[in-house]
Amino acid sequence: MVGIIIALMLLVVVAAACNVVSGLVGLGILPEFPGSQWFFIIKNYISNLILWLLLTVGVLGTAQIWRERRAGQRVKPTVAVQRKPLSNPRIAVALTAYNDELSIGDAVRDFATQPNVDAVFAVDNNCRDRTAKVAAEAGAIVVAEENQGYGYACMRGLRAALDSGADVIVLSEGDGTFEGGSIRKMVAFLDDADMVVGSRCTPGMVDQGSQMDSFFVWGNQLGAKLLQLRFWEPRFLGRVQLSDLGCTYRAIRREALAEIIDELAVGGMHFSPHMIMVCLRNGHTVVEVPIRFWPRVGDSKGASGLRAALSIGWSMLWHIATFPAAPVRSRLRPDDSSAAAEAQVIDV
Repeated sequence: MVGIIIALMLLVVVAAACNVVSGLVGLGILPEFPGSQWFFIIKNYISNLILWLLLTVGVLGTAQIWRERRAGQRVKPTVAVQRKPLSNPRIAVALTAYNDELSIGDAVRDFATQPNVDAVFAVDNNCRDRTAKVAAEAGAIVVAEENQGYGYACMRGLRAALDSGADVIVLSEGDGTFEGGSIRKMVAFLDDADMVVGSRCTPGMVDQGSQMDSFFVWGNQLGAKLLQLRFWEPRFLGRVQLSDLGCTYRAIRREALAEIIDELAVGGMHFSPHMIMVCLRNGHTVVEVPIRFWPRVGDSKGASGLRAALSIGWSMLWHIATFPAAPVRSRLRPDDSSAAAEAQVIDV
């Protein structure tokens, strides 16, 4: 379904672009050309389909509101789980690193000096420079990941941090783009959520010199909204509110990570949305908070060029479209008694 929506959107964009270019060169609105009758037929069908989709959404939305109001009661939350408050939690940080000799030392020291951080792990993903040595000298516990890939490095770091016994596991990068101070705001939300992810799409919090130009911001926001649609929930237009699809920086409760760690299976650059979707599929609550984002130190190893960015973006969108979103677990409301628990399971 998501793939069909993407294809329709692309076709509409192409048709609109043709009209604009045609108007700019003084040819009017898309003059006739050989075979143009089929183009116009397809264009009209697409336009009509989109209008009917909008009308259908309006009717269904109105019906949903009417049904809820007529019932005269609040809709039960999709997930409402009583979580143990995190009082003075032990925090372990995992930093991915690939040839980050110039930045890893400062990154390790920054995260290590944050309140409640007990350990910082630096994942050496086959670095060819002095990254591992510099990280160790700065106080990090260096762990190696031989499988090359961003996702493999993330999973290795998460496992190492989980094995340390920490109450909260933070995943970030060692390239200088993220700052340790954002941990405080993330942990604050973990009393009411299972995982908190960062957003690099908040005006005023993203440095102008960072990689988050219009192309990256718009692309990440589009992908984030498609992920919301994949995990549809009518009341909130999705079971998660996202503005950034590919932000690495996140904090997760120990018990939630222990539950999903064996289901994480993406070794490539589309690991970030993969982890979010695995959490949602398991009934966990995911929230997003704005964070500061800075220019990376050294060369980019990910989506630096247009071709690489498009390839990564497509892999993310395809993964969202094909991901099995059916829930694998259910959650209980905190007010359910043990005697009625089986009858009160919320299907998430």
